[in-house]
Amino acid sequence: MGYTLIKGEFHIYYPDLPRQGPEPDGDTLKFLPDDPTLVEDLQGWADFNGRHMINTRFEGLDALETHFSGMHQNMEWAENARDRVLQRTGFGEIRFWADLPAKVHSVQYHPKRGYVLARSCDGHGRIISFVYPGETNRSDGSDVFLDANLLNQSLNAKLLSAGLAYPLFYTTLPVDLQRRLMNLAIVSWNNQRGLWPFDTANAAYWQNIANVQTLQTLVLWPKLFRRLAKYFAAGHSGLGGFDAWLREDPRDRDDRILLPTGEVGNMHDVLETDGNWIHMNYWPEEIVILPDDA
Repeated sequence: MGYTLIKGEFHIYYPDLPRQGPEPDGDTLKFLPDDPTLVEDLQGWADFNGRHMINTRFEGLDALETHFSGMHQNMEWAENARDRVLQRTGFGEIRFWADLPAKVHSVQYHPKRGYVLARSCDGHGRIISFVYPGETNRSDGSDVFLDANLLNQSLNAKLLSAGLAYPLFYTTLPVDLQRRLMNLAIVSWNNQRGLWPFDTANAAYWQNIANVQTLQTLVLWPKLFRRLAKYFAAGHSGLGGFDAWLREDPRDRDDRILLPTGEVGNMHDVLETDGNWIHMNYWPEEIVILPDDA
């Protein structure tokens, strides 16, 4: 499957405005392309900031949230994913602000060269990418066939293999790549690497989540976390109204999903609640999400 190779720099810090700099996490980095037109030529809308940078969102995975609408997931594993990305990218020693823990106070090596393989931008204007630190002999803008060997070199594959992120698949991801990433996640789960021993609210285990304080301590599918975080932020207590709340908004809450049965369903079809207890009816790697404009 052909992908556009786009060279550039990864940035996690603004030297002139460090307290207003990027907030890197386990599946997103700020990227400054050498040739912005290569990004503009991708499918979808590209959201560049005033510094000509754009967020690159890692394809095929979802790391725990270090920050989301003033909330977070289990911080040990959210930070483990983030720190692995920053380490692999080569930033060296990094310090974060004590009062702004998502923002970088200082960084040893910055910026860092790298490149992405991409086909499109998502509805938030981010490049959906396979991410690679360092240099390559391939030409900027070249069309690259993403085979198994090249896939395994990506940060995406390394995070899934280490058990530091959940699989998250959209219909825009080619089926052959989806299967390869799925296999990496399954092997990681079978070997109980990384966060997997602490995974809950899944297809095997129910989890009691009565409030947002409990939610923020847990390791669970980040897409489910984001829905629950918004639900509690809207003033709800307990999970008694969660199913109805999801169904009220079929675009931003009750995502359309391709179920393992081959049928098209919605987010509420993959979840089940009983009082304040919740679990998933399927494993994340079994679910494929349809983009809003599909």
